[in-house]
Amino acid sequence: MIRPTTVLRGSRTAVRAGAVAACLAILASVAVGIPGAVARAPQSPAATPTCKEWQTVTQVPVPGPRRSASGSASRSASGSASGSASGSGTTTPTPKTTPVCRNAPPTPFAQPAWAPDTVVGGARLGTTGVVVDLKPGAAAPPTGPDVSYVVADMDTGEVLAAKSPHAWLRPASTLKTLTALALIPRLDPRQVVVAKPEHEAAAGTRVGVLAGNAYPVGRLFDALLMSSANDAAYLLADAAGGTEQTAALMNETAAALGAHDTVAIDPSGLDEQGQHSSAYDLALIGRAAMKLADFRVYVTRRHAVFPGGKAKSTGKVYQPYQIQNINDLLPNYPGAIGIKPGRTNRAQHTFIGAATRDGRTLIVTQMGSTTGDWEDTAALLDWGFAHGDAVAPVGRLVEPGEAAAPRAAATATASVTGTPVPASAVPAPAGLEPPSGAGAREEAAASVVMWGVAALGVGVLALAGSLVVRRRSRT
Repeated sequence: MIRPTTVLRGSRTAVRAGAVAACLAILASVAVGIPGAVARAPQSPAATPTCKEWQTVTQVPVPGPRRSASGSASRSASGSASGSASGSGTTTPTPKTTPVCRNAPPTPFAQPAWAPDTVVGGARLGTTGVVVDLKPGAAAPPTGPDVSYVVADMDTGEVLAAKSPHAWLRPASTLKTLTALALIPRLDPRQVVVAKPEHEAAAGTRVGVLAGNAYPVGRLFDALLMSSANDAAYLLADAAGGTEQTAALMNETAAALGAHDTVAIDPSGLDEQGQHSSAYDLALIGRAAMKLADFRVYVTRRHAVFPGGKAKSTGKVYQPYQIQNINDLLPNYPGAIGIKPGRTNRAQHTFIGAATRDGRTLIVTQMGSTTGDWEDTAALLDWGFAHGDAVAPVGRLVEPGEAAAPRAAATATASVTGTPVPASAVPAPAGLEPPSGAGAREEAAASVVMWGVAALGVGVLALAGSLVVRRRSRT
């Protein structure tokens, strides 16, 4: 005969063993489910970097494992799997992105909206966006990275196409074209000037003048226009009476040309508060400068020899050395005859270029490009040579002394050429948003974890209950 206590102990043992087994099974299932859920869960977003004022935060794709259409994971060159080998698989993986700082096109300065009949070069040049008058069969100008540009016939002055041509932007070193235009007629190229310590320590690009050494003006113009040397710019400015006097002379020269968008403060073109120009003005300035024979020689030279000298601080003697022309259009575009590139962080890339083909010479000015690629200039020149006769001019480059300063429109209070656009109005880059199924997968992963935790809780309660039954049976 079986004693009742034996039956009770047996049942308690069975219950206890069952509860433990159940908990172990649940723990095993959760241990399997959680890693899979975590693997499918989205990664924490990367911290947003602190960008410079001329940059913007851009989401860029981060390479990751990709599934084939059959669901098998892609493998690396070593043969190891780069992703899960199970699942239905998709041909388009969930994109993963990370924020980085990228150079952004500059925003034009705020300026008055001009009365249409006073816009320099013609009323149509006072508008924003691309301005072109295509005849049947003519192709539109190529799309490029420029905030503003002008394509014009250098001889006739006809503007064939433009984009926000009067927008006020930083000119960077294209302003050295105006420096040369103002100073070449006033300085003898054989004149010798002595460099000072402040010239030797000039900010930005330098040719390498040494304090206490003498340099011919002609060689300084080589350095200014070929190498975009800031030390040469300041030394030339001092030879003409000083930086302030040179800036005043540059502004007088610009106003006489009708370049009323231009305010020059630094002869080197380095960014200064209140300094600006426009693609239209750069076309006027470049066109006028190319009428100076010496200027044309400087900007078309591929290389030149710059004088050496002796460093006062170390006593080291430097031999004369070769400098190169940094205008990439010259060696790469047939018929190129100049003129001047520029770049600063805030201006991004600016350019004045010119080329001759079949007896026709075109001038192209570009401002605010984030690439500075000579091929973008070449595309505009190619378009102008191919379609210049198939478009009606949208304006013209005025002659010196012809155009008065424009008059602000009576009712306008905002700029017509580029009031700063709020960041919220800039569309996000296409193709970087996660696909619509990503959210569902993330929710499913979270559900697996939640159900696993809940099941574990039930198992723990069952085990606790069995222990209570055992304790009561003993009492």
